[in-house]
Amino acid sequence: MRKLAILLATSAVLACGSMPAYAAEADKEGKSDADQNAPAPNDIVITAPRDQEKAREVKKNALNIVEVQSAESIAKYPDFNAAEALSRVPGISLSSDTGEGRFVNIRGIDGNLNGATYGGVVLLNTNPGGTVFGSGRAVEFDTIPTGAIDGFIVTKTGMPNHDAEGLGGSIELTPRSAANVTHPFADGAIGYGYEPEHRHGGPLNLDLAVGGRFGGANKPFSIVLTGSWREDRRGFDDIEEDYVDQPGLTSAAGPAFSAGQVNKAVADYQLRRYDYHRRRFGYGGEFAYTPNENHQYYLRASVAGYVESVLKNRLTYDKLGEFDDNTKQADTLSIDPTNPAGYATTTAITIKGTDEEETHRNQVYVIGGKDRFGAFTLDYHAAYSKATFSVGRNYGTTFNGPKNVPFSYDNSNPDFPALAIVGGATDPNNASLYKLAKLSNTKEKADDHEWSYAANGALDTHWIGSNDRLQFGGQVRLRTKTDTPFNQSFTLAPTTAGALLGSAITDFYGDRYSNGPQIDEKGIEALAANSSPSAFIPDLGGYFRAKEDIYAGYAMYTLDAGKLGGVAGVRVEHTKATYQSYSFDADGNLLSPDPVTRRRDYTNVFPTVQLRYSLDPTLVIRATYSTGIGRPGFSQVAAPITIDHDNEIITRGNPDLKPTTGNNFDLSIEKYLPHSGILSLGAFDKELRNYVAKRTAFGTDPVNFPGVTKVEFDTFENIPTAYARGVEAAYDQRFAFLPAPFDGIGVGANVTYVDSQVELRSGEKRQLPATSKWTWNAAVYYEAHGVQLRLSAQYVGTNLFGIGDTPALDVFQSPRTTLDFTSSIGLTRNVRVYFNAKNLTNEALRIYEGSPDRPIQREFYDATFEGGIKFKF
Repeated sequence: MRKLAILLATSAVLACGSMPAYAAEADKEGKSDADQNAPAPNDIVITAPRDQEKAREVKKNALNIVEVQSAESIAKYPDFNAAEALSRVPGISLSSDTGEGRFVNIRGIDGNLNGATYGGVVLLNTNPGGTVFGSGRAVEFDTIPTGAIDGFIVTKTGMPNHDAEGLGGSIELTPRSAANVTHPFADGAIGYGYEPEHRHGGPLNLDLAVGGRFGGANKPFSIVLTGSWREDRRGFDDIEEDYVDQPGLTSAAGPAFSAGQVNKAVADYQLRRYDYHRRRFGYGGEFAYTPNENHQYYLRASVAGYVESVLKNRLTYDKLGEFDDNTKQADTLSIDPTNPAGYATTTAITIKGTDEEETHRNQVYVIGGKDRFGAFTLDYHAAYSKATFSVGRNYGTTFNGPKNVPFSYDNSNPDFPALAIVGGATDPNNASLYKLAKLSNTKEKADDHEWSYAANGALDTHWIGSNDRLQFGGQVRLRTKTDTPFNQSFTLAPTTAGALLGSAITDFYGDRYSNGPQIDEKGIEALAANSSPSAFIPDLGGYFRAKEDIYAGYAMYTLDAGKLGGVAGVRVEHTKATYQSYSFDADGNLLSPDPVTRRRDYTNVFPTVQLRYSLDPTLVIRATYSTGIGRPGFSQVAAPITIDHDNEIITRGNPDLKPTTGNNFDLSIEKYLPHSGILSLGAFDKELRNYVAKRTAFGTDPVNFPGVTKVEFDTFENIPTAYARGVEAAYDQRFAFLPAPFDGIGVGANVTYVDSQVELRSGEKRQLPATSKWTWNAAVYYEAHGVQLRLSAQYVGTNLFGIGDTPALDVFQSPRTTLDFTSSIGLTRNVRVYFNAKNLTNEALRIYEGSPDRPIQREFYDATFEGGIKFKF
């Protein structure tokens, strides 16, 4: 009710404050001189304009299937970063972490298999271990603030002049430019807000872009500079647990367990409290020289990313289901005699903490140009792209508390289990009961950089009509990716918790539980500095270095002859790769001081035929065939052999992995409506070969695990075939034909259904990992007379989040529906005030194992409120 009251009150203020004097100007929002940069249909490089109406024209005129989102459209949602903005378009599903969107999937294909560029230059991955399944290829779009781009284009059917990476599609983020403006401009935003969870102030939002042209009568020089800063202190609570996972479980004390009780018997409960402090930054610019309409040269730079500090406090009720492999009994677990639905046991209580700071940074530097000599056009660029991930500190602490404490739990309601220390004799909030048992620190440095060079030529041929072209070109990409973790050890004197633990948090998880005494991170840092720390030692077991050189060439013919348009062509890419990592023996000893080198060379051919037919100026039909590639993950190829003695698991990379390739078939129809509206329907079929997935087998290993009859062997293998097939539909329309003031009412919605299949285990077919069958967006809005109001909802369906040893241990992300609100009012022609609210329904990020009644993670973020001003001069 509190959030609803805030929302309604703000809407009323904005609506009542609307001033008719500014109605005409408000309808021109985003259509300044800075927006006159819509490309011609046959430009070699298509970019996203800032204006929504022009964005629709780019989509309609494109010879392939694309989704175009302008800066004007992006600003209508309360999205913090490019990932969240991308998730508003058809076919895109969002993968969130710590309350923000991070990765995006395209048409059911996870982000590791899709492409991403910034101004035509490939974007790289910052954290190689942070992607789903550790592939290390997906771009973290949360590093890109929305204020740093003019818009984006999602290419769903690749062209020969695009990188072939992108089995689901590719994403082009368009940089700001002033090359075609007629007047200097400055626009930006200033905002601040409140995050109720853990009662944090923020986010603070600052955006600014300035630009213009100069240099004589024709003003051939242009410059644009952008800067963005967003700071927030997000806090959230989470409960996680592990299960006993013993089908033959019986109890030594009390009656035997039923099958349902065995399925829900828990080994531990982890009550986790998180406090994040993220500082997202983005700055860059472009300097261009355009002496005339036939020639243009430019320099461009962009730096974006964030610094994130996090404090984690975890109170764990451990050893709830001690299991004996010989007797098949859980000696400390029985049915609670006072509650047949509950369990009676004992527990060991611990507190663990994390104090970490990490930095993600994406950089792009490019010099290029474009020249037209009569019927021939040439464009070219040289670029350097770099993504880095750095962990400056990662202190981990363990405080051991009392053991064999009588304990009971009832997880009939699995999201809010009832937990109790029997008899109340032990107080988990008493700091004096804990002793510091472990202190560790790690660092990590990952560097992913690429030099690239490209040239594209286009010849106006006039073979069939007045607007056909023969295009050809080549590209060289030289990529190197390295990851090195470091460990530091300490010599600790025996000590009690003392001043290292502070007051307890007792209103954890909506006042349901206690999170126990809070760890003093400054005290831990001081202790570490005075505890004879060792030097940081490289963790060679986690090291890898990958070098991938890609050489590409293409040729294609494009036709845009009135009603009929199309493209036919082919791209050839040769990949020359080297992967390095260290090898160890069964005892973890380094076998050689030098890393093992694995080499792979392969060549792929990517043909395409795509047709577009306009039944009338507003109705377009498309039919396409396209191809693409997804190279294996770096860690999937280069990972050394690792032996987990505690859990009897042996894991190794597979240097013989082949890249995944795909044949894609699409059919769509699009009806373009007034006021940037659209009604569209499309179907697609992606037939994949050599899909890479984790493989698990069981057997014996007498050397490493003598006497163990069931050792788990994990690796990665190519699965011969897989597919993702589905349909997309979208509708967006402002009902401007209604009488004022109702002429601003509109609705927008899109939905995507994906049917996918892959054989993850022998004889067992599942949906593709990270793929939701259903995703949708829906919004009702008002845009007229100086007022903009929008209530938007987003749904991401169940998806496979992790592959377990058996179906019962597969990990899934639960369906998630979020509700957001945005609003603004024009105070003058150039200034608007705004108020936004995210996640109004406090939707949890929920992950479960095997079946929905076995949750293993539930994070609640609460809402985020933000207000401020936006200006444009």
